[in-house]
Amino acid sequence: QQQQQQQRQNLAQQSNYWSIQNHNHCPMCTINPINITIRHHSTNPPPKPKKRAKKKIIPRKAAIILTPKARSFFQSLLSGLSNPDIVGIMLDYKQSSSSPRMVFSFDFVKMDQLTEEDEGVSLEVLEDGVTPKPPSESQNDGLPKLYVHHSAFMKVLGSTVDVDIDKSGMFKPILYDREGNMMDPNV
Repeated sequence: QQQQQQQRQNLAQQSNYWSIQNHNHCPMCTINPINITIRHHSTNPPPKPKKRAKKKIIPRKAAIILTPKARSFFQSLLSGLSNPDIVGIMLDYKQSSSSPRMVFSFDFVKMDQLTEEDEGVSLEVLEDGVTPKPPSESQNDGLPKLYVHHSAFMKVLGSTVDVDIDKSGMFKPILYDREGNMMDPNV
C-alpha cells in the first residue's frame, strides 16, 4: 500500500493536468501494476475541439434561371423604388394567407432581412447581353438581386422564373421546372 501511495505521489508531481489524492475508497481511480487508470478529478477542463471556420461556397451557376422578360421586369421594379434600404426581391415558399396551401411569394427585401443561407441571383448579364452574370462575379457587387429564401431553395433549384404581364398591366410570376412544366408549390 505504501508503494501505491508513492506511485500516486510521483504521478501527481509529474502531471499538472490530473490531481490524484490519497483515497482508497474511490472505485473510479485504480492503480494496478501494469498501468494507471484515472477517470476523474481533473484540475483543468479537457481541451475543447476547435471549430472550423465555415467556408462560404460560391456556386458556379445560379440557383434559378431568369428569362430576359423576368430579368428586365425585376430590374425595372427595383430601379423605380425610392427606398434605398431595399436590396432586392425575395422568392419565398410559404403558407398562403387565404387558403391551406403553399405558395411562392415575391417580396421586396432589405439587407437586415437576409441570412447567410439565402442565395442571390444576379439580375445583370455579361457583355454579350445574354449570359447571366455568374455568382462568383455578382456575389459582392452591391447590385440588386433576386434572392432565393433558404426555405424555398430546394423546391426551386434549377427552375426558370418568367413573368406573365397582361394588357391591363397586371403581372404574374411563373416558375417552370427543368422539363418546362409550370411548377405547383403543393406538389
